[in-house]
This record gives sequence, C-alpha cells and structure tokens, in this order.
Amino acid sequence: MPSQSRKTRTVPLLAALLLSLAFLAPAHAESDPLLAKFVGKWVGRGTYKASPNGKPEMVYCSVSNKLADGGNSLEQSGRCALSDKFGRISGKITARGLGQYEGSLQSASTIGPAWIAGTGRDGHIEFNAQFTDRMTRKPGGAIISLVVAEKGGYRLTSNALGADGKPKFVASDIVFTQQ
Repeated sequence: MPSQSRKTRTVPLLAALLLSLAFLAPAHAESDPLLAKFVGKWVGRGTYKASPNGKPEMVYCSVSNKLADGGNSLEQSGRCALSDKFGRISGKITARGLGQYEGSLQSASTIGPAWIAGTGRDGHIEFNAQFTDRMTRKPGGAIISLVVAEKGGYRLTSNALGADGKPKFVASDIVFTQQ
C-alpha cells in the first residue's frame, strides 16, 4: 500500500498531466475560424501540370466542403476536370489545435490518399504532402497551400517537390469562388 506522501505527490502529478492533455486536445473546427472559412460549395478554375516540362492545362473543379466529426474536421468531396479527363477528389482536414492540421486528400493524380500535415494562421494553411504518384508509381511529395482571399473564396496551389525535398514546379494553381 502506498504511503501518504507518495499519494500526495501522485495526485498533483496526475492533475498536471490531465491539464497538459487538455491543452493538447484537438480544437473544434467551430472554434477554428480558419477551417470554417472553407465551408460551402465552390467552383474552381486554374492550371495543372503533370510534370516539370509539361504544358499547363486548364483545370475546372466543383467541390463541397462541410464540417464533420462534431466540428473538428473539414471534409471535401467533388471532382476536377481537364480537357480530356476528370477525376473525383475527396479529403479530410482535422484541426489538432495550436494552428496544427493534418489529414488526407484523394485525387486522380495519386494512388491512394496523399497524407498531409501542416500549420495555419492568418488565412493560410500550408501542408507537406506525401503520396504515391499515379503517373510514375513512385513516392512523391508536395507543398500544398490554401489561402483565403480577402474578398471571399480561396486559392489552392500545389508545388511538387524534387528528390531533394525542394519545390520543383507548380503542379496546380486553382482559385475557388463560392457557388
């Protein structure tokens, strides 16, 4: 049986641990004004490049973003089209608190989902993405940025990373306006 002094030390330690876990608990998207700005039905138009030397193509998207998981996550579903093909997209971004976000994004350019993690503040979330490239069937990476526009809407850019981990080319640049 533990001594009284050990119990006395254990209770404050347990209380401190529980308090620290409360600060690390995920923030709810409803209290996260940045995620809430992406909620709605959106139409996107921009450019897409499949490779560094590829010709930029026009891309058109239609997506719907909604809060999920009790307001802790933002789910996206929709599709994007190029001149000769289209593909479904889906994703989920979860707020982890203290400006930290993580999730996944499924698109026509990846085999399976891209895993994303990043930080956000001041109307901008920047993710590091890891995925398997559909065209090369090799692991790939990108920096994906979501930037809220001052007059509404948002911009999504994806910078493909080279083997050295540095941006190699702009793979997509799409501006979304609310429907």
